[in-house]
Amino acid sequence: MNITRNSVSIGKRTYERTVWILVGLGCLGLWSGIYLDAQLAGTITYLVAVWVAMGIAFGLPRVTETKLSDERDEAHHNRASGLMFSIAAIATISVVPALYVLDAGGYFTITSTMWGGIYVLSALALLYGLCYGIVLWRN
Repeated sequence: MNITRNSVSIGKRTYERTVWILVGLGCLGLWSGIYLDAQLAGTITYLVAVWVAMGIAFGLPRVTETKLSDERDEAHHNRASGLMFSIAAIATISVVPALYVLDAGGYFTITSTMWGGIYVLSALALLYGLCYGIVLWRN
């Protein structure tokens, strides 16, 4: 028995533009909601637009036979991901220990916002390590 996918007729360029337009509209909705003092409406607009965009971005390649990405796209994605994590790692490894020492010596105070950033960067590093381990384990 052969399994065939329903083909959704959409080109790569239309696919990418649709996703980015939806993300842009969501950001515009969020900004407008903040500006117009309608935060709930702005947040709902943002979430709906971004969820639809992510649904298209992750779902459409599974239901269409049209090739929506190629090796160049994957290479760009891998290079950008590696660059982002390298910059984050270098900044974190070089700055956070110095902040701890300055805070302990009373020369600098690590604010709650800074602690939040440290926790987020640490969580992202752990998540990346977990995902990398899963990818290695599955291959």
